[in-house]
Amino acid sequence: MTQPSLTPAEIDQHAKEYLKLEEECLKAQKTLIEAKNNLELKEEFLKGVVAQFGGPHAQKAKILYGAEMELMCKYSQYSNIDSAAVETFRDALRKSKQARLLSKVFEKTIRWTLKSEASDIVRGSKLTTKLQALWAKCIVLKDRNPSLTVRPKEKAA
Repeated sequence: MTQPSLTPAEIDQHAKEYLKLEEECLKAQKTLIEAKNNLELKEEFLKGVVAQFGGPHAQKAKILYGAEMELMCKYSQYSNIDSAAVETFRDALRKSKQARLLSKVFEKTIRWTLKSEASDIVRGSKLTTKLQALWAKCIVLKDRNPSLTVRPKEKAA
């Protein structure tokens, strides 16, 4: 089924409507980008205020109370395994006649990875200072960006 042909005036009208909608869309995108930037700036400011003036709240968190609102920042970390350090630690264990720990601390895959209980096992073992230093390089802690929660104050029950 074919559409009836449009007159030149109708084509112009649709084209103008399209350009107007396109302009509105671009303005909305610009407004959204500006709003997101302003939100990020305010978030960073509030995180700084909570970090500086907030009191302790739960584990790895700070809270700051307003008259009606409260600000809470949670601080967390994640760990990463340094494969090269793990291999160096594994090799040093083997060379220092501590090979019995290998099967307890490591599981063999295509590369050496640490078992979930490796930290407890290594802490409970009598290792030389050199081996302890090599172990310390195996797990790398990195800070996450603090998360901010802004909410109304909870009413006392």
